[in-house]
Amino acid sequence: MATVTARIDPRLRQRRIAVRRAEGRRRLRILLVALGVAAVVAGAYAITRSALLDLDRIEVDGAVGSEVAEVTAATGLELGAPLTDLDLDAAGDAVTALPWVASADVVRSWPGTVTVDVRRRIPIALLPTGDGGGIVIDTEGVAIARTPNTITELPVITVTAAGELGEVQDFALPALPVVEAVPADLVPWIETYGIDYERAEEAELVIDLVGSAVAELGVGTDIEAKLESLRAVLGRVDRDGICLIDLRVAELPVVRREPDCDVAPPAS
Repeated sequence: MATVTARIDPRLRQRRIAVRRAEGRRRLRILLVALGVAAVVAGAYAITRSALLDLDRIEVDGAVGSEVAEVTAATGLELGAPLTDLDLDAAGDAVTALPWVASADVVRSWPGTVTVDVRRRIPIALLPTGDGGGIVIDTEGVAIARTPNTITELPVITVTAAGELGEVQDFALPALPVVEAVPADLVPWIETYGIDYERAEEAELVIDLVGSAVAELGVGTDIEAKLESLRAVLGRVDRDGICLIDLRVAELPVVRREPDCDVAPPAS
């Protein structure tokens, strides 16, 4: 049987060789690029696990004294931990859980710092605890701190505190709008704020004035008008012997003096 040998055009043969060489170079470039990317990723990961990008310090803004250490501990963050592994949301939630903290922002700054920006709760009043001490509350009625006594510049609400720090003192809430609304010129006249839960279906607000006089505001409506009426009474009426200023109707204040104070006022 005869054998037929096909002859390949030399130009076609060279073209095939060139194509194969080009494919080989392309595969080599792809391999080199893949190795380079892997090396970069490995190097970057190694850097994040190294001392170059670990947590070196925690800075706290908005806290003073021992509060700085309290906030730092609350974050749960440990020096030396990789910055990329830190759960900043959890740290912020833990700091916000502190009774005196309203909110906290936790920010990571490269190469090795975490900053905790704390917004404090604003104290507005003090509640006695029954043992000679007191609880400081904020505008939302949250118990934010304990005091060994009730000697304070804060207004005192004569409702006994209950529960733990961080909890809302519900029984004191009706008095807070009055405390916030009292103008500066009336503050020196006021000793304490009280809430009467027994005489009416709704809590009635009472202000104990300097001396022995009491201002009854009734339920928590028309607070500003009632305080303005109180100012007018204190400024224009002879205060001698006053025992009660009835402000339950803001436009019609009623002043009672000794010896009528021993007679129970009519129910509203």
